[in-house]
Amino acid sequence: MRLISSFIIFLFILSCGNADKHQKSISEISNLSNAIKKDPTNVDLILNRVKYNIRNKRFDSALFDLKQCLSLDSNRVELHYMIAKIYFDFSKKPNANRKYPGLAKFHLEKYLKKNNSNYLVHALYGELLLAYKNYKQSLYHLNQSLSINYNQEKTHMLMGFLFNELGKETEAINCFRNAILIQPEYTEAYVQLGQIFHSRLDTMAVTYYDNALQISPNNELVLYNKAVFYQETGNWNKSLAAYADLLNVSPFHANAHYNLGFIHMELKLFDVAVNNFSDAIYSDNLFYEAYYSRGVCYETLGNIMQAEVDYKRAIEIDSNYVYAIEALLELKEKNKNYKN
Repeated sequence: MRLISSFIIFLFILSCGNADKHQKSISEISNLSNAIKKDPTNVDLILNRVKYNIRNKRFDSALFDLKQCLSLDSNRVELHYMIAKIYFDFSKKPNANRKYPGLAKFHLEKYLKKNNSNYLVHALYGELLLAYKNYKQSLYHLNQSLSINYNQEKTHMLMGFLFNELGKETEAINCFRNAILIQPEYTEAYVQLGQIFHSRLDTMAVTYYDNALQISPNNELVLYNKAVFYQETGNWNKSLAAYADLLNVSPFHANAHYNLGFIHMELKLFDVAVNNFSDAIYSDNLFYEAYYSRGVCYETLGNIMQAEVDYKRAIEIDSNYVYAIEALLELKEKNKNYKN
């Protein structure tokens, strides 16, 4: 009872703290709005409300105020950058308005016509152009940004992405390494380097994945990539251990269970593989490849009826899945007493 009472008191204190923060937030925006009503043409006051809304992720309200500021003072060039940034962030959302990238571009160009020396503006423009695969112009603006301020890990990362897209791996590697020199705990840079060396089946991939895991030990993508690397290079024991690490973090990682099934098939442990594929199906009941693979294991183990069930289930989910269709036809052919 004492433990429960203490917990209830803790929740009460926590709720009071949250209530105080909420009340303070309401008071802040209320005071700002009242001040703006008294002085509606004060751009600095309105910008304070913009900053408040951005802090609290109220971007529509921030955008409305920024447009108001621009109508009051068209010479405030930084407004164009702030508006462009919001439009670009909007453009990344699912089903975003197709006009957003163009609106971001419009405001960035407005800024650059008045001031061509802001590295943040060039970096944002380069990122926008990269997102829409305008590589030549993106490279120009990213280079411009770095020529003004070289110590930008994110911009080096963007350059790395750009070169990777163009198939220029050596240049991409240099960019990702530059990002790490500036920010040694830049997890994403290690991940990108790991993936490049992974594609070459070079063991440096594991070094970079391990570097990333030192910073972010529960990073599912890195844990998965590391396990896949060992699997693709035939190092079954290390791959099994790496998948175990991943499943400790993410027990229902369907692809991890699925890949474990393949390793156990390679090791001729078909009964264990059945369990792995079953776990994959439990994690994702529409995983038709897992049904098919489990069917293969059942057929190998002589359980023809269960193999039939799994092949049919795979076809139900994806009627064009050729492997399951062919497996079912071959099952009928090999087993003359087979019944539909």
